[in-house]
Amino acid sequence: MKITPLAFESMGVRSMATFIETDHKILIDPGTSLGAKRFGLPPWETEFNALHETRAAIQKHALLADIVTISHYHHDHFTPFSLGRFLDSSPKYAEDIYQDKKLFLKNPEKNINKNQMTRARNLLKNLKDLNSDITYSDGNSFQEGNTEIRFSNALPHGSKGNKLGFLVTITIRYKNETVMHASDVQGPIYNGNKNYILKESPDILILSGPPLYLLGFALSKKDIDQAKINLTHLCREIPKVVVDHHLLRDLHCFEFIKSVQDETENKLMVASELVGKEPNLLEARRKEFYLEK
Repeated sequence: MKITPLAFESMGVRSMATFIETDHKILIDPGTSLGAKRFGLPPWETEFNALHETRAAIQKHALLADIVTISHYHHDHFTPFSLGRFLDSSPKYAEDIYQDKKLFLKNPEKNINKNQMTRARNLLKNLKDLNSDITYSDGNSFQEGNTEIRFSNALPHGSKGNKLGFLVTITIRYKNETVMHASDVQGPIYNGNKNYILKESPDILILSGPPLYLLGFALSKKDIDQAKINLTHLCREIPKVVVDHHLLRDLHCFEFIKSVQDETENKLMVASELVGKEPNLLEARRKEFYLEK
């Protein structure tokens, strides 16, 4: 399989958009956005540049893709037809992503909070005239040519019982290789999410790390410690682990990554390193840009 990260925090935006090539071309979580406020400040110019670059990459690969998957309905994981001021979308851009595609979508009616349910319903309304083949993916497996695609049941977005809702992970098997994309498991914090990942036994795992920047607000130190324990366990069992997204919204992320590396033989990496690029953290450095102004 060929794996191409298109948009991640290590590439300057909020996203986990990934393009995977087997005998099919699969676009996972085609959304990219910016944090409207960090440190009480709006996005800096470099963040908007990264947003436009990653949006162009998603659009380019969407035109190549025959399969598109959406793990849940947060704007950094899918593209609606109308977005807010920091998301800069248009109906034509969304059409390029979804038109004539086989779409595997998180179920919009079950295991979903009201906010995401509304977004999902709006998306489905706009997909009606785009010749899209829509399937709800939760807990299902599909054989597409020589590619097997498996989706988890709805799993917690981060810790169990939180208000952010649920997501589905995607596991892709092709020619004796297995790749798993586990979007907002945030560590994983929840042991149930860790156990499911281990059960899938991927050769390559791409997942969100814990949101260190929310420590003391939405997350406790116990949550962060549990995420480290679980990620360390995964790194001992899985040959290649790519951690990114929420974790990289805080400059202390590299200390966290090194602490896991020191306890395992796994070369834990961030998404940009898959394509030989140094991580480019922009939201985490937003205050620096304003101070340097």
